[in-house]
Amino acid sequence: MKMTKYFVTVLGKMDQFAIDSDSESYAETSDSEEDQEECEFTYYGHAQNILSSLDESIGKIDNFLSFERGFLHGDIVCSVSDPSGQLGRVVGVEMLVDLETSSGDIIKCVNSKKLSRVRSFVSGDCVVMGPWIGRVIRAFDLVTVVFSDGAKCEMLLRDAEVLKPIPPILFEDAPYFYYPGQRVSIVHPSISKSGSWLCGSWKTNRDEGVVCHVDVGLVHVNWITSVTNVWGDQSSSPPNFQDPKNLTLLSCFPYANWQLGDWCTLSADCEGILWENSGKSCFLSKAWESSSHVQTAFSNYGSEFSQTYVVAKTKSSIDVLWQNGNISLGLEPQTLVPVSTLGDHDFWPGQIVLEKLTVDDNGRCQQTGIVTNVDAIERTVNVKWTVSVDSDTVRCGDGPTEETMSAYELIVHPDFSFCTGEVVVRSAMNIDDSEPDLTNGTGAVSRESLDTSSGFLSCIGNVLGYKDEGLEVQWANGVISRVQRFEIIALDRILDNSLEYMNEEHTTDDLVDMTEQEKMHLENTKNALEESAEECTGSLRKATAFLFPRTAFDFLANVASSLFGAKDSTSSSSVTADSQYQIVTTAELQPTAELSEEKESLEVMARIEKPTLASENVITKRFDVVTDCSDHHFVEENGHENVKRGWVKKIQQEWTILQNDLPDGIHVRVYEERMDLLRACIVGAAGTPYHDNLFFFDIFFPPDYPHEPPSVHYHSGGLRLNPNLYESGKVCLSLLKTWTGTGNEVWNPENSTVLQLLLSLQALVLNEKPYFNEAGYDKFMGKADGEKNSITYNENAFLLSCKSMTYILHKPPKHFEKFVNEHFTCRARHILDSCEAYLAGDLVGHAHDRAYVSDDGCKNCSTGFKIMLGKLLAEACSHLL
Repeated sequence: MKMTKYFVTVLGKMDQFAIDSDSESYAETSDSEEDQEECEFTYYGHAQNILSSLDESIGKIDNFLSFERGFLHGDIVCSVSDPSGQLGRVVGVEMLVDLETSSGDIIKCVNSKKLSRVRSFVSGDCVVMGPWIGRVIRAFDLVTVVFSDGAKCEMLLRDAEVLKPIPPILFEDAPYFYYPGQRVSIVHPSISKSGSWLCGSWKTNRDEGVVCHVDVGLVHVNWITSVTNVWGDQSSSPPNFQDPKNLTLLSCFPYANWQLGDWCTLSADCEGILWENSGKSCFLSKAWESSSHVQTAFSNYGSEFSQTYVVAKTKSSIDVLWQNGNISLGLEPQTLVPVSTLGDHDFWPGQIVLEKLTVDDNGRCQQTGIVTNVDAIERTVNVKWTVSVDSDTVRCGDGPTEETMSAYELIVHPDFSFCTGEVVVRSAMNIDDSEPDLTNGTGAVSRESLDTSSGFLSCIGNVLGYKDEGLEVQWANGVISRVQRFEIIALDRILDNSLEYMNEEHTTDDLVDMTEQEKMHLENTKNALEESAEECTGSLRKATAFLFPRTAFDFLANVASSLFGAKDSTSSSSVTADSQYQIVTTAELQPTAELSEEKESLEVMARIEKPTLASENVITKRFDVVTDCSDHHFVEENGHENVKRGWVKKIQQEWTILQNDLPDGIHVRVYEERMDLLRACIVGAAGTPYHDNLFFFDIFFPPDYPHEPPSVHYHSGGLRLNPNLYESGKVCLSLLKTWTGTGNEVWNPENSTVLQLLLSLQALVLNEKPYFNEAGYDKFMGKADGEKNSITYNENAFLLSCKSMTYILHKPPKHFEKFVNEHFTCRARHILDSCEAYLAGDLVGHAHDRAYVSDDGCKNCSTGFKIMLGKLLAEACSHLL
């Protein structure tokens, strides 16, 4: 646009000034003082003129560069002065804009609500026609051309080269191919002949004109779904190509979306005033205004030309709803910073949430509530428990109507969570039984009113925000009303079934039945919990009293042994922190005497020498060959059949490497009858939220190993402790080709080994800041919002890790039973000491290190974390009551 000319002008004048300066320097070396004085006088005046023009140009540049950060409704922000503090959600935007004409004139401080788009529809728009909702694929221009003799023709253009622009080009970087004020020639006369002549008639020699108006004449729509389909009635979709007059644009807050360089038009009341004041110069270059043809056209039809402007500057004020429930009005954009990512435990006033049920809550109704306010630093949430969430559900339980909860014991309601701007439709129940006040005085929505296409405009809309424990929705007919969550359905939720295969992280077969798993955990826990002969020294009485039921304190000593001790253990006093249990070896593999022809490969494998394990006293205790792989995840795989000698040799090499080089914290069991299977255990490292926990992985070597990486299954216990480890057991790692990677991150048949895989899991997956393992989150490392989310993730990861410990204790994988018992017997005191330090405020992973400060400046763990940790310990105590 024109602003780019300012830079060219300034640069040109700066070059000229440089040349003049060189000339002046040359003059100073002249032998003639008179010539020198004359030159100085001459260039002094010239430089003065240049500098005065330069100041003006620099002012224009400064004005151009003084743009502000733009915010939209629903954006998440934080304060510049406190980027690690509470978050806010944009709930209001007021915008004033400066508009620039093609001649460079500036119209200042125009309210953005007076602006309209140049095109009524553009690609990506959401539109409504009758009961159907669709997305615009393409919009075809309807161009009106006025000729010098006053004739006017309207043409629908499916081909962008039907009209050819004639220099001078008003806008070099125009966002649209055609625009008002553009001089064009008609390439194909047949187009104008078949067009609609609004004035005059077609003539063969009429081949040049001026574009006076451009709009959309035809729209290609991809129909998504129908309201009637949502209600259970099937209907066929309308044609994809539609007259724009039949479509209704579904949009909210369009006045807040303007950005620098956007093209726009003005409303009729503003347009008339500006036309009188600015005349033709609003859209025509002065070079072309002198044309007699144009003057004739304007004398007859000048007032009918569309005015097009460019947004040259924006000035906004922002209203923000903070997590604590306060609202700040009229904030300057410079005082706010956009937040790129939300944490998993960030909540907002007005949200519908569910409480997380624990194993002790078996059979109790899950409470539903509305968030009233949030303490983002302490991770606590005030919740008002609701009496009902739909017309048939009543809250169970006799608890308080309002309660302060830990953010870690709440989840967003999956069915009643809506975002600002989200497209929603009324539910069938709402159509039948809606209240009059829900339509803002227009009366109840009845099925009779849906007989016409316009009736459905009151059933499709956009969410504006939370309103009086409900939601405010702007319907396609322009009416704004308050509704309850159960009265509407989100469009994205309707489409989930059809799009699920694109976004699903794992298959349905791999999903864990969480309810049944929790029941199983509960049964195992109750059967296994017993008092241990050894009492845990130390006390957690120093912890904040409100975190625990008073009766629980007397049992905390027993918790150490019941949670982390082994019921079969004799005495743990002789077990040190570095002790390891004795591994019992199995007999050497004996090949089967009779083998069928179909299992010749097994005969080959049996003849290959296995790693020699001379005696149990010299066995590396981290590695052992065992029998019975019945509980292995890949036991049904037939990878041990149809293998080649090279495969067996490679597995043998892997065994040798593991036997000799396993580091501390990694333990492996291989199977003598199934060389294609392996089980590994990794101990959570100190300084991470996984410290002292055990992580078990089942590994399968495919028949084409090592040309393909092994398959790995994680024993999750139904918990998601890490971005790379899913509840289903899937392990997301580039080394396994379950994620993208380069270089050493990708499996290399020549160099990659199972040991490398285990080391990657130990060091890269179960690390100090697992939050940044999530795809794309590494770019937030070192930033305030990213580091804050990382601290929150660590707190939740440790809570889940504690649950995982209980599960592993009472259901250890085969061949690791003794190791599990001795590990937790050995580490019980350290684990409880860490819990005590966390309850005293230490950050997760840094127990008893009060000097440690996180990268976002955090020194203490949150109150919400301490509440939840206290409840976990209290739940363990309750089993002993």
